[in-house]
Amino acid sequence: YPETIGQSLRFEDGDSPYLTRTPASAGSRTTWTWSAWIKRGNLSFGAPTMFSSATNYDQLRLDSSDRIIFAVYTNNGATNVGTFTTKQKFRDTTNWYHVVAVWDTTNSTSEDRQRLYINGKRILPADLTITTTPSSSAVSNFNNEQMTIGRRESTDNIYWDGYMAEVNFLDGTAVTHTQDSNGDYILDEFGQVKNGVWIPKSLSSLTYGTNGYRLTFADSSSLGDDTSGNGNDFTSSGLASTD
Repeated sequence: YPETIGQSLRFEDGDSPYLTRTPASAGSRTTWTWSAWIKRGNLSFGAPTMFSSATNYDQLRLDSSDRIIFAVYTNNGATNVGTFTTKQKFRDTTNWYHVVAVWDTTNSTSEDRQRLYINGKRILPADLTITTTPSSSAVSNFNNEQMTIGRRESTDNIYWDGYMAEVNFLDGTAVTHTQDSNGDYILDEFGQVKNGVWIPKSLSSLTYGTNGYRLTFADSSSLGDDTSGNGNDFTSSGLASTD
């Protein structure tokens, strides 16, 4: 195995754990990629959130039926800009999932403007319940206002329970896929298939952009340390060095 992930961060929902960062200025609001390896801790609560924004309540989370929701709003959450929900349910608490969300609204193909990949494979529109398809050049808030990892900002008592590892945000880059011999759309910037299993790969070639970051959680004394070279560190709350 050419690349392994040596460290993760534990989120115990009873501790109200989360990480936050507010950008000094907006990055690209039409083009970005968010990636993380996640492991669920339990299935006993409502809407565990991976990533959200503060004011307009953009969010990447699971719902009470264990489906993933990727939603972008405006007008303080009143207007839906782009939202879909997976038909597939994610109930495995024993293994890791690799999740990649892509916002790519300069894309000329409407159904490609908002994409989700699980373990390297794109979740196709036929396998989604689509509420709203983003219009051309529609803007998101993930790269414009406070970014939060592990808490849903619109309902701040709903926290992630489980683990996260190798969290990456690419400002200004929408990673793209290739089609394999099985007809699946595979995203290979973050991982690869070995012996039929999706595994991590080296991320040395990624471009992070102004507000991009890489959180490896390698420093227990500074859990929100950005190792991308940008210095876009996060502040932690409800998290200890033992996590």
